[in-house]
Amino acid sequence: MHKLTVEDFPGIDFGDSRRNDRFVSIINNISSNAESSIPLQNDSWSDTKATYQFYKHEDVSLKALKKVIANYGSSQIIGDQVLIAHDFCQISYNNSSAEGLGYLANTEGRGIITYNSVAISPKGMPLALAYQDSFVRKPEDLGKAKARKETDYAAKESYNWYKGITAVNKQLGDKIHKIHIADREADIYELFFCAYEDNTDLLIRAKHNRKLSDKSVLWDMVAGLPVAAKVELNIPDNNWKKRVDIEVEVRFHQVEIMRPALSKNKYACVPMTAIEIRQVSAQQDWQEETLHWKLLTTIEVKSVDKALQCVQWYCYRWLIERFHYVLKSGTQIEQLQLQKATSLQKAIHVYSIAAMRMMQLTYQARHTPDVSCELVLTKEQWIVLYALIHKKPPQTQEPPTLGQAAKWIGRLGGHLGRKSDGPPGLKAIWIGYRRLHDATETYLIMNTKFG
Repeated sequence: MHKLTVEDFPGIDFGDSRRNDRFVSIINNISSNAESSIPLQNDSWSDTKATYQFYKHEDVSLKALKKVIANYGSSQIIGDQVLIAHDFCQISYNNSSAEGLGYLANTEGRGIITYNSVAISPKGMPLALAYQDSFVRKPEDLGKAKARKETDYAAKESYNWYKGITAVNKQLGDKIHKIHIADREADIYELFFCAYEDNTDLLIRAKHNRKLSDKSVLWDMVAGLPVAAKVELNIPDNNWKKRVDIEVEVRFHQVEIMRPALSKNKYACVPMTAIEIRQVSAQQDWQEETLHWKLLTTIEVKSVDKALQCVQWYCYRWLIERFHYVLKSGTQIEQLQLQKATSLQKAIHVYSIAAMRMMQLTYQARHTPDVSCELVLTKEQWIVLYALIHKKPPQTQEPPTLGQAAKWIGRLGGHLGRKSDGPPGLKAIWIGYRRLHDATETYLIMNTKFG
């Protein structure tokens, strides 16, 4: 990958140009040395010490890091329409003695929660980490979820959905059509009104069977509708190693959802479109249950094609799960041994930028396989890559395509490349790229002219 520079980060300001430079070098080191510890990512003890100091420094605040992420993310978004997938991620530090960690699912789990918003093109290419926040749950708050019905919405953890959506809207402005996509935890009545912001829509998987303005019950009513179409959806299996065609029934209908009894919202109802996707083909061996999606959207849906487009866009929400996978397994963020939760939070934000870059390498090769690999790799990197695979230097100055280069990187990472294997996955790419980086460093040293 081409190395990032300070110029790639609009508005970067950690109080000193040296800290700005250190921030960028840390990201480049992580990108090139996925799965390595901080000492192994650095060339010297002084660099290692400076990295630890970066996470401790008071001028490297969480606020400043979140601003850098938002500015950098928005600078990578092109076009007049973008999908934004939102979700929480639990980062576990059960084996850490770091001061200030919070609880996770229970008193036994210790760690940090992140809220992430990943920008995706309408064709499914991950573009950027558009927004990120992190927080710890105070141990004394454990068990208070039982009183959530009486708690004001703005005081709930679920308010992060609203904060994330509105922050992205503000960052991207009203000239870009933003379609916010979220899983069932975002089925919140108060959240539905975010769609009334300029050029904004919601696409959310439903959790609740809500009351409608005509006194019917939402998903009971939809289930009774005639089938609008039977189609096949190409769905990845639970290991993301192959895709399978699943036959489903499609139903959709415009509805008016009534305000829940305990809601303090001033609006009595909100118009949305309900889309139901129900599997009718046989259950696959890897499926824990047959596919049955219930989606709510503010997008106008008047045809089966538009309903299926919404379903396709919802499928791209899985890319945020892949981002979480790269962050945890690819960068080994949960293995960091920093001494304070605040330092770990800062590291998570920095590592997240590197994780997104690693993820983009994989998906860019799938979406634009025929472009020159120099879009992503340096000339030295593709020369070394060719030599590693073919056991001889390239015979031409013409770089290979990005798709071919990705296959070779995948081979370095253990991908066999058989016809039934599909393209190399995220893990094969990050392992292969690390081998390529090390080999390229050696190549550059051996070709340095001394004296």
